[in-house]
Amino acid sequence: MSIQTETKIQQLCTEALAAKTQADVERIVPELRAALEEHIRLAKEALSGQVTGIAVLDATQAGVKGLTEA
Repeated sequence: MSIQTETKIQQLCTEALAAKTQADVERIVPELRAALEEHIRLAKEALSGQVTGIAVLDATQAGVKGLTEA
């Protein structure tokens, strides 16, 4: 996950809380939504990579066990 994305989300939340007008909030919300969607996408990619890595390690370990048991 990207630290830049997290920082942007925090910045936009701070801006939204400090907004004085509805127009300011309406300007910030689409940016915040986009940053949250990017963060979710990056999190999913990271988790997918971890799952793939674990599957490879499991398969490798199973293969090594099979060789030592033979």
